[in-house]
Amino acid sequence: MAEEILKFTKLTFIIHFITGLIFTILFWLPEITAPLFGFTYTPGLGAVTMTLGATFVGLTVGSLLGILAKEWKEIKIVVLIESFWLVASFISTTINLSAYSAMVYVSMALSIILLVLFCLTFLQQEDKMKPLFK
Repeated sequence: MAEEILKFTKLTFIIHFITGLIFTILFWLPEITAPLFGFTYTPGLGAVTMTLGATFVGLTVGSLLGILAKEWKEIKIVVLIESFWLVASFISTTINLSAYSAMVYVSMALSIILLVLFCLTFLQQEDKMKPLFK
């Protein structure tokens, strides 16, 4: 198992941090962003959306800590949490696909890309495959 954090892992966390920051802002401004996803703003929708935004804050901070970490063992659990969150998010979005506008496909594509990146990160860090970057 590689104890040092690989460049690919750092890159994955940087990509997720930027993406997470964007989604955090989107979900914390439901009056502005709800129409982008085909919803009419209501206080109930705002409460649920901001709760989801809080989840994104936590995951985004996790990626920031991943960027700052020095050893794999410090961030291994963050990679696993992100992977399970992305799978669960993708499943719930797919089940409720008819409730969203076409904008949801961007979110789903990003979820797939991030899931692949986190899976590759885990496999490389656990020496299950060769590092993609030296």
